Amino acid sequence: MIPENLREKMEEIIDGCLECKSKPCMKICVMLNEFGENPKEILKNCIVKNEIPDKMVYSCNMCNRCTIACPKNYRIQDIFMESRILKIKENNGKSPMKGHRAIEAHQYLGYSNLFNTVNKAPKGNKTKRIFFPGCSLPSYNSKAVGNILDFLQEKYNGEIGSVLKCCGKPTKSLGQIEAFKKRYAKVQKDIDDTGAEEIIVACQSCYKIFKENSPNQRVKSLWEILPELGLPEHALGIGKDSDIVFGIHDSCSTRENKEIQDGIRWILDQMEYKIEEPKNTRENTKCCGFGGMVMPANPEVARAVLTERGKEYKTDHVVSYCAACRESMETAGKDSVHILDLIFGDKYIKTSAEKRSQDPVKQWMNRFKSKKELNKRR
Repeated sequence: MIPENLREKMEEIIDGCLECKSKPCMKICVMLNEFGENPKEILKNCIVKNEIPDKMVYSCNMCNRCTIACPKNYRIQDIFMESRILKIKENNGKSPMKGHRAIEAHQYLGYSNLFNTVNKAPKGNKTKRIFFPGCSLPSYNSKAVGNILDFLQEKYNGEIGSVLKCCGKPTKSLGQIEAFKKRYAKVQKDIDDTGAEEIIVACQSCYKIFKENSPNQRVKSLWEILPELGLPEHALGIGKDSDIVFGIHDSCSTRENKEIQDGIRWILDQMEYKIEEPKNTRENTKCCGFGGMVMPANPEVARAVLTERGKEYKTDHVVSYCAACRESMETAGKDSVHILDLIFGDKYIKTSAEKRSQDPVKQWMNRFKSKKELNKRR
């Protein structure tokens, strides 16, 4: 059943949809093409059946790219997000998609003491800041997590601690709003208890979540901070004469943050790596396929999204500042690195290319190693 308030929003889009001959939203969105010819037809069919199918609801990447393309800026993702919240309520707080059991397990582990840690600044220093690496980066590269905290502690005279925990974005993406509020409250308490006035985040999803939900601290992205602090000495000019051209993948979570986008390009310029901008970049960037928790719900659509995105690059080498985006681009067939791989690594050349994605067990092992890395520096 579609409730009246949601039906009204759908009918507004149906009545106003121009059915553009060029179909800009359909050109930009793999997911919409899976379910119809245009938004008007898709939503009208749902109203006729008085139901938005579970698979459709959980196939949206929530990237908002269709809205940017739409002449009337209709926020179709909001229809699907409201529908997710309703599905959760109807299903006793659980997602109706079997594939999302893995996400719920991830969130359970992501808040367990085994994989979490809270550290104030070392040696009795006042904790003015907290480094929050997120989930994806610690699950990918534990050494990078430790290295960047070392660097930040040096630059901030030891007055920075760390919190390793999930921000709750996956819970929120499923539509589990009440569960998200409870989980986020725990994260906020952990940070408040350190006395920190600023949160430095390495994950773009965490950045957005904290910006929207954390009134007690300033929130800064690591990629805004590094241009202010400078890079480690060994990273300056390290990419000079490299035989690599890196394509930049901007996270859709930072589409509206030019400062973060500029920061990434400043970092690569300081390292003197050559770069390529894909067709859709910066404020027009496209989802890597990971957003919206689509992969477990509709893997065919998620793979189509990441494959299409991968084809936009002329180069075989892609650099991301989101570990989830990095993994998606590797799945798309690219030699895909995280920017911290470059900052704390050797000169990157074509023979450096390798597969870096790991199975879930190894990812959780990396998460545990990240906890140990952070605990070493308390």
